Amino acid sequence: MLHKPLVAVTLTAITILFACKKKCCDPVIPSTFQHRSLNDVQVKNLQSFHLDVDGDKTHEVYFALGVTGGAEGMRGKFFAAGINNAKLLVKSDSTVCLQPAEAIPTIPAHPRDWKGMESYLVEAFIPAATPGDTVWTGAWLSASRKFIGIQFKKDQTDYTGWICLSMDRTNLALVLHSCAWREMHEGELHAGQTP
Repeated sequence: MLHKPLVAVTLTAITILFACKKKCCDPVIPSTFQHRSLNDVQVKNLQSFHLDVDGDKTHEVYFALGVTGGAEGMRGKFFAAGINNAKLLVKSDSTVCLQPAEAIPTIPAHPRDWKGMESYLVEAFIPAATPGDTVWTGAWLSASRKFIGIQFKKDQTDYTGWICLSMDRTNLALVLHSCAWREMHEGELHAGQTP
């Protein structure tokens, strides 16, 4: 027969043991979120730029200025193109100009879409007869530290990110400031968000 004091002590010890037991939890998976400076590299006439967002020696975006001309004047068109399976957030044939803290959608609402083709940022028409009457058009016309949304795949893993850039109309240059990226499964990413 068991003694009541022994049973009480045993039950108390078991209760204390369970109360003090550490909870077993899932290990914390480190974030893949990374950010890096692009050192204000400039894209201008005869100076294009291949951007390797994640530093793996595979370029994801090509930036350039295409220039054409004729008797009426010259046209300069800054554009970006997703390459090597990378896609940019676009609307028709224009790259979407994201504002700081704007959500970068995994599946954008129409008319926005993810495309790997060339899309333009800003265009300038310089009339031959009156060069001072340059006409500028495009969503990036007055962009100062605005963002391009990007998606790309590496080793069967989907990534999302952003590229920060500005338009320098005085020097007719596109200035690339920085970029950030992380695995898509980590949730919503906002333009300009850093780790």
